[in-house]
Amino acid sequence: MNNRLLCIASHIPFGKGVIDVGTDHGYLPIELLRRGYPGSVFASDIKEGPLRAAVHSARAAGLEGRISFRLCDGLDKCEPDSIDTIVIAGMGGDTICGILDRAEWCMDSCYTLVLQPMTHAEVLRYWLIHNEFFIEEEDIVKDAGNLYSVLVARFGGSDRLNEAELFTGACSMLRQHRLFQDLVRQETTRFRRVLRGLEEAADREASGRYAVLRTVLTQLEEMSSYDDT
Repeated sequence: MNNRLLCIASHIPFGKGVIDVGTDHGYLPIELLRRGYPGSVFASDIKEGPLRAAVHSARAAGLEGRISFRLCDGLDKCEPDSIDTIVIAGMGGDTICGILDRAEWCMDSCYTLVLQPMTHAEVLRYWLIHNEFFIEEEDIVKDAGNLYSVLVARFGGSDRLNEAELFTGACSMLRQHRLFQDLVRQETTRFRRVLRGLEEAADREASGRYAVLRTVLTQLEEMSSYDDT
């Protein structure tokens, strides 16, 4: 198990049932059962190859009978009454949004969403707060030299994030996190590079993005000045 999957597992509450969407090799459901997860465990994947690999992993771990496998796109074959936790990890934030958008039944406060976008975390945060989800927790994990966000969300609340926090997560929630300033520096470097490219191309007026990107960079620079003690 890598750091990313271990971090995700640590945020999954014990309950009546969990589905791991895009399970790949099935390592996360196996880890949950090894931790003593008491409820039903489902694992889905859109491709036959990864799902076969997950079945093999479960068999090798002696847990094949404890995991129900589903060959489907996202949550299409999920049984809403059998679960209270939805895990979608290891894919782009825009893809996660699409999966949730198709499963309107998950817009219910009885479900805990544990989400880990590999890219476009800002798209996912934007989608959540504009679809009445409240981000209850955020975590940052470093794995293979890369930083990843882990979000725990629930329907039926309101959230407000400024432009930069869409990329980093809420500063009020994360400012004491040991990796938060690393994430802020990473995003600051990225936005400076993009803005520098627009300036060198003399594209300020032609690109409506410039003012927005400048606002995000200013907010990131303010975050980097916070005392994290």
